[in-house]
Amino acid sequence: MTWICPVCRAEGADTQICPKCGFDRSCDYERYGTLTAPLPAGAQPVSALAAAWQRKLVPGALRCPNCGGVTFYVSTKLRQHICTNCHTPAGVNWAPRFKTESQWYQPARGEAGRGFYRGPVLACGRQTTIAIREDGTVAVAGDNRFDQYSVRDWKDIIAVTAGDSYLVGLRTDGNVTAVGENDDGQCNVEDWANIVAVTAGANHTVALRPGGAVAAVGRNTFGQCDLGGWTAMAAVAAGYHHTVGLRCDGTVAAAGGAFYGQCSVDTWTNIVAVAAGDNHTVGLRFDGTVLAVGDNKHGQCEVEDWTDIVAVAAGDEYTVGLRSDGRAVAVGNNSFGQCNVGGWRDLVAVAAGDNHTVGLRSDGTVVAVGNNQFGQCNVTG
Repeated sequence: MTWICPVCRAEGADTQICPKCGFDRSCDYERYGTLTAPLPAGAQPVSALAAAWQRKLVPGALRCPNCGGVTFYVSTKLRQHICTNCHTPAGVNWAPRFKTESQWYQPARGEAGRGFYRGPVLACGRQTTIAIREDGTVAVAGDNRFDQYSVRDWKDIIAVTAGDSYLVGLRTDGNVTAVGENDDGQCNVEDWANIVAVTAGANHTVALRPGGAVAAVGRNTFGQCDLGGWTAMAAVAAGYHHTVGLRCDGTVAAAGGAFYGQCSVDTWTNIVAVAAGDNHTVGLRFDGTVLAVGDNKHGQCEVEDWTDIVAVAAGDEYTVGLRSDGRAVAVGNNSFGQCNVGGWRDLVAVAAGDNHTVGLRSDGTVVAVGNNQFGQCNVTG
């Protein structure tokens, strides 16, 4: 019996693994739900699909024909896997079956203005929560002392991030917008163009450009914005006083305050995602295990026994992981109940703030726990 691979469309024998791209047919995504439709009976969250295939795909099995890179994002316009580093089509077609294209690869990043989907779709600031609606507008909850709620006028947003008291959005055209506190120039992003990803620390903002170069504005007391020499980056994350970059080869770089060892990431390999807390750094390995370095006063770095993780988030003094089965796990400071996520189900994304945690379910609804002093956990409706 002939079988057609749903990823690269190669025809072959009725085998478990596609000989061309390595797709495991036990992960057939036609059985999975979407962000806007309920899960079919017996189906698993989209996050389970992403994790299962990533774990079973041998690193390097798919390589860019131009630069040899091994990390890719998905172009829903070209229906191709595109190299994260040089943006060359990898020659492997992809037929979309659901709207959460950005869940397909970790990290999933795109070239601005070309019909690509990127994440994250929700983020937590110190006392604020922001999320992207399906129509490209945003919803916000929490602190508004620096006029953060003016994001309600934003349109065509494809990624959001949140700092201490400010919010940043990436538009479909690759331009960036920011509102809120700007004492250190962290919102001075109006000149940025052709950006593919953004991340916000306490008071500094970092952007990823096509080709893997990085730009940064804001507080630079500890050199967290001295990123001019970074190249071939696939993703970036910003902490309180430090910045972390994930290279296309799965290694990691860090700059800025390292007084807790949060920048000691030089030996990390096979990393597919990074997160930065106030003073700790978290890395997700290709096999679904997790690494962490830095401040461990509250056990926020005790993640060595985590498995089957598909996404990570780092808060002030705690760490959150999203499992392949759509559940969440958390360790660290729980003074406000921000780690009480064990009962959450059907998640496709998580975000961590100062002392509150937010999760996005497969049906598009949002849950939150933790400090709600400013209403940052009022995410229903």
